[in-house]
Amino acid sequence: MSSGRMRDKVVVVTGGASGLGRACALRLAEEGAAVAVADLDASGAAAVADEIAAGGAEAGSFAVDVTDAAACEELAEHVVGRWGRIDVLVAAAGISSEGAGPPGEGHDGVSAGLTWSSRTWRRVLDVNLDGLMHSNRAVARHMVAAGGGAIVNITSVCSAWTSGNATPYAVSKAGAWMLTKSLAIELAPYRIRVNAVGPGFIETPMTATTRADEAAAAAVTDRTLMGRFGRPREVADAVLFLACDESSYFTGTILYPDGGFNAPSR
Repeated sequence: MSSGRMRDKVVVVTGGASGLGRACALRLAEEGAAVAVADLDASGAAAVADEIAAGGAEAGSFAVDVTDAAACEELAEHVVGRWGRIDVLVAAAGISSEGAGPPGEGHDGVSAGLTWSSRTWRRVLDVNLDGLMHSNRAVARHMVAAGGGAIVNITSVCSAWTSGNATPYAVSKAGAWMLTKSLAIELAPYRIRVNAVGPGFIETPMTATTRADEAAAAAVTDRTLMGRFGRPREVADAVLFLACDESSYFTGTILYPDGGFNAPSR
């Protein structure tokens, strides 16, 4: 049941067409927010906005490539033009290393660090790190003018852990966490809180290949103290907390909804 924790708030969600971004957009709308659903997938973003509207909340969709700094600036301008301000940014746009390069790249029996192409490396960092910076910067400028706001960046459990076979992704997410802390320091004088959420292995399209591989899935659940993959809503609930006023004394921190994946030292 909704408690209206986001009532009268205007939220931008990048990567909102699917996966964790979609879950966050729906969860914040459920709590009363007006949501701007932004994604490179225009039809997917529109579908999520329609789903939100069907539930009685206000929403709009925007086709945005977060690797384009100017496009992120235009997104922020459009949202402010429509709703008058931006209270919260949820930066959820992201891709995996596997999703950025040719099938099998980095998994041919040679050290992955020697086989990832420069194209894959650059693409993953363009989306996961540069794209995060572009969206944070574009929205923060309007938050400064408005006197405050909250930014929640979706990083990953890989910001603190890596298996070594997804190096571009892990590096991008570690960078995203450091960017979050740095911006928290820079933006604190303007009453802008900047935090991160580092999900573990969640039931989203990004983990579909892992979940379909019995051995790979077992390796994840065996290490995860809760013994299962997480659900998108469990991540969205963590994002909701950092987005709403209940977390008014939180900035420069990260929450790990990972089922205890990071607890073992092995």
